[in-house]
Amino acid sequence: MNIPEDQLKSTVLGRRLGDYLLNQNLLSEAQLEEAIEYQCIYGGKLGTSLVELGYVHEDLLAQILSQQLRLHYIKPELLMNVPAEILQLVPEKIALRYKVVPYHIENKRLYLAMNDASNLAEIDELSFQLNQVIVPLAVPEVRLMLALKQHYGLTLSPRFETLASQIKKRGLAEKKQANFVPVEPSDKTIEDWPLLGDEGSEAEDISPDAYFSDATSTAEISLTSLCQQLATASERNDIARALVNYLGQEFIAAGIFVVRPTSVSGWLARCKDVEVVDFAQYIDPLQQGSVLKLVVDNRSHYLGQILEPLASQELIGMFSAAPPSALVVPILVRERVVSILYVQDHLENLEKRFAELQSLVSKAEMAFMLLIMKNKILTI
Repeated sequence: MNIPEDQLKSTVLGRRLGDYLLNQNLLSEAQLEEAIEYQCIYGGKLGTSLVELGYVHEDLLAQILSQQLRLHYIKPELLMNVPAEILQLVPEKIALRYKVVPYHIENKRLYLAMNDASNLAEIDELSFQLNQVIVPLAVPEVRLMLALKQHYGLTLSPRFETLASQIKKRGLAEKKQANFVPVEPSDKTIEDWPLLGDEGSEAEDISPDAYFSDATSTAEISLTSLCQQLATASERNDIARALVNYLGQEFIAAGIFVVRPTSVSGWLARCKDVEVVDFAQYIDPLQQGSVLKLVVDNRSHYLGQILEPLASQELIGMFSAAPPSALVVPILVRERVVSILYVQDHLENLEKRFAELQSLVSKAEMAFMLLIMKNKILTI
């Protein structure tokens, strides 16, 4: 859908993305609420969730972002056809560190697509390092990630790989139509949720220190403190960090996973109160014999020894902890398994504290819902 530029400027400046889309009848409140839920649970930017769900076209999102920030507008797909001499102006190390892609240069003014085009400090840093006057361009997050992959070899997360495929299919479908028609509101079922589950682009450069500070690794966390952290979480990582930090001091090992339609991947974990550095690299394809598959399929907990050596030996090895007994509990939001809590310890200790752990899972589910509601209040 194309909006006249003068109308776009008069209606979008000073307004939040959700407000604008609602005001222009480009989105229903139900669709916006659904996108906010995805953003709260799976991270990334709201615009990414909207494109992912098919509720907003990528080109329209680029127009709105440009007008919100009073920046030059380019069609997102043009970022995939940048001449080699322009790409050479930004070294790979800088492009990947700052998540930027050069687009055009004119009179020592370098037009640069950026992940955060409103970050003036970062623009100054780039101007100094590149010896150019930077003219920032606001483009949808997904298009920037695709351009970084194509031009600088960025390894995309499964979320963006899947979204790239979705955008390609939509583009082919649009070519068969005279005019693109936005997706109409629909009664989506829980099973229709798209492949999300990754942190998004912000996860690429996160180190363990971003999740576990010296303070949280040495100071004992009380149950009261944990509950306060869950209640005041401002984003999804706050919830995961609070749970894992607390359980890491109470049990031999503890971790939390992200659930996707066809796989489960590591999120955060501790073993004997020390963070598991490579936990985010763990992927379980949900094959038969996997205890994680059992929990996802049954949407119910598992308590006992991890007996399947072929399917689960890598999982046990991630924690380097004995004995191989664990409590594995699904975390549900709106009746959908979005995460899994894994606690490894002696079986008798897990049985003794089973009710307490079930209560913590319930609190985590409420924390996710509270985060969603807070974001809806601030967005809608």
